[in-house]
This record gives sequence, C-alpha cells and structure tokens, in this order.
Amino acid sequence: MNPKKSQWVLTAGGVALALGAGVMIGRISAPGAGSASAKDGSGSGNARSSERSGSDGRFGAGNSKGKDKDGRTVSAKSIDTNLKAIFESTSRLDRTQRLLAFLDRLPPEQFGAVYDEFRNMPGVNLRGSERSLILQAWAEKDPHSALGFLQEKGAEDWERETTVAAWAANDPQAAFAWASTAPDEGNVNNWLLGATRGIAAADPELARDFLGQLEGETRNQALNAMQPYVMQYGFDYAKDWIAGMGDEEMQGRASRQMARDLSNLDPVKASEWNTAMTNVDLRRDVSETVSDRWARQDLAAARAWVESLPENTRTEAAEGIARNYAREDAAAAGKWLAGLGNNPDLDGARQVFIEESFRKNPQTSLEFVANLSNNDAKNRYYWQNLGQWMRQDEPAARQWMNQNAQILPPQIVQRFNRPRQQ
Repeated sequence: MNPKKSQWVLTAGGVALALGAGVMIGRISAPGAGSASAKDGSGSGNARSSERSGSDGRFGAGNSKGKDKDGRTVSAKSIDTNLKAIFESTSRLDRTQRLLAFLDRLPPEQFGAVYDEFRNMPGVNLRGSERSLILQAWAEKDPHSALGFLQEKGAEDWERETTVAAWAANDPQAAFAWASTAPDEGNVNNWLLGATRGIAAADPELARDFLGQLEGETRNQALNAMQPYVMQYGFDYAKDWIAGMGDEEMQGRASRQMARDLSNLDPVKASEWNTAMTNVDLRRDVSETVSDRWARQDLAAARAWVESLPENTRTEAAEGIARNYAREDAAAAGKWLAGLGNNPDLDGARQVFIEESFRKNPQTSLEFVANLSNNDAKNRYYWQNLGQWMRQDEPAARQWMNQNAQILPPQIVQRFNRPRQQ
C-alpha cells in the first residue's frame, strides 16, 4: 500500500469535506467547455469569460446544448448562476452536486466575491461543509489568492487550516514554506497545522519530516492531526512510522499518543512492541494503555501479559487490568491485585480499583482501602467513599463503619457518629 496515493478523509472537527470532493471539482467537466479555442489560442480568455458570464454579470451562462442519440439538439441541466439558487435546495446531495459544478466553472478571480457572499448568508454556520468545499476549490485553483483573502479579511482557525491543507496536498514544499513565514497569533500556528495535515493526507512519511520543524503546541496538535492518516495503513506501518522519528522526545510522545489505536488494532502486537521498549518511563506509560485496551477484548490474556512484565512495568500496567477486572468481578479483582505484592508503586492500580469497584460494591471498595501504602490517600478514600455511601445507603454504611471502627481513623468514626444538628 502506498501512503503517498492516499485519499482525504473527514477532518477531526467534522467541518471540512473530504479533499476527494475537492478533487472531484477538477474531474467534473462543464457542458460546452471550449477545448477548441484553447487549441488555436484565438481569444480563449475572452471566449471563456463571455461563455461563463451572464448579461447581469453573474457567473454562468444558463443551459448548454448537446445531441441525443438521434442527433437532435437537447438542453442539458442548467449550471447555477448564484449561490442562493443552490442553497434553496433542501437536499444536501443535490446542493453538493450543484455547488461542485458551480465551483468547477468559477474563474479564480471571482472566488473572493463568492466566498464573501457565502460568509454573510443567514445560517452560514450550519453550512460548514459547503463553506469548506469552496475554500478547498479556491485553494486548488489559486492558493495565494485564497490565503491572502483570509489574511486580509480575518478567518477562523479551521478556515485557515482547511485552505492551506488543500494546497499542501498538491504542493507540500510550497505550502509549508508559505505557512512557515505567515504570522499567526496564539499558541498554535494554524497555517502550519493545516499544512502538515494536508501533507499527512497525501504522504505521512513526508509529514513526519516536516513535523520536526514545528515547535510547542503547534507540533503537538500537528501530531494529533496526522494520527488518523498514519493509522489507516495498519499496525506495522504505524509502528514503523513512529520508529522513523529522529527526535527521541517526539518518538515517545507519538508512542504514548498512538498506543490506544495500536492496541485496538492488535493488542498482542502492541504488547510485544511495548515490552521491547528500552526506555523504562515510556514502557511504563504505554503499558497501562495497552493493558486497558487489551483487557476490554480479552481480560485473561491481558492479565497474563501483565503478570509476565518486569515489576517496574507491571505496577503501572496493573492499572489497566484493575479498571476492567473491577467492572467484571470486584471481589476477584481485589484478590488478584493484592496478590501482586506490597510495592508502594502499586498504589496507582489500587486507587483505580477502589474508585471503580465503589460504583457497584462500596463495601468491597472500602475494605480494600487498607491496602494503600500512602496514609493520606487512605484517609481521603475513607472520608470520601464512606461519606458517599452514607448518602446512598446510610444504614448499610453506618453498620459497616461500626463493625470496622478498629481499622478506621478515629476522627472519621467520630465525625460520622456525631449527632446531626437540627
């Protein structure tokens, strides 16, 4: 599979249409498009201009002519001459088809006026996909004009990203070079973010190279934006893509971020990838994600894997098991977790179990609090969970408290036995 030939998919925000729709713009042939004039060069610009413009200056010429199978002249469907006519349709598919035809025949110099008109239409915020489509078509025909318009008129973040992304998919070097010099306020440079997203849609490996030139939150969000384009090629491609990062810090960030998707694709391969990590901190961080996602699919297999890990990783990976095991069988999960030993580093998994088991079994949860190594955490959970249980079922909670008063902090027993003020 060649990632360089990949098609666009919907953006994470769901605002933009697929770039594939933008590509369709170039594939739709307008009826009566005059190739003959292009061949002989005789007045081609004026001929096309007059063909496209009506007497009132609006774009389009009305019906075009064609021949049926018997050679008779027939009228083809009219190309819309303004946006209002297009958006009177209640069918989204019909609107999109008509808008594509409209944009296909729209001269580059008219896009600014068309987009400005569209932005001022009532209900434009409900038409994000059509708005995105205009920007993508404009960027395909004249990216500098489109981006200059957005810089001059002001634009939302997604407008900037959508436009430069459409350009970057076709000309990554030029789009990234332009975005690198375009000023942008705030913590995230949306020009650069859009450029890297557009490059990733066409070539994730090239996008990875550009990622190293970004900084701060722009780089973090760019990695986020690239993820679906990387993951679409499967586990092995994604794993190799991460390994191909030259920057160790970014490789770690990508590993942590993509661990969930990798585990969902193939938890066994993900566990092998995780176990092979030489950086202990990275291996620990990723292990919780792998164990959690694997446990959702096969709790027994995930539990066996966690038990096989070195202790410096097992204590962290246990959190994923504790969460899912507690939902399935709290009593058995508590025994399993207690059997992993007294390492204080297991407190993270113990707290996960206490919080998760409390939902259905407050008594089991409270009885496990004694296993915590940190006394402050113990007191906090006794206060918090006992108080919540009192509100849910005071007789049961009070009975348990009095039966276990000897193991509870005295101030907690005194507090909950204190007579209520009338």
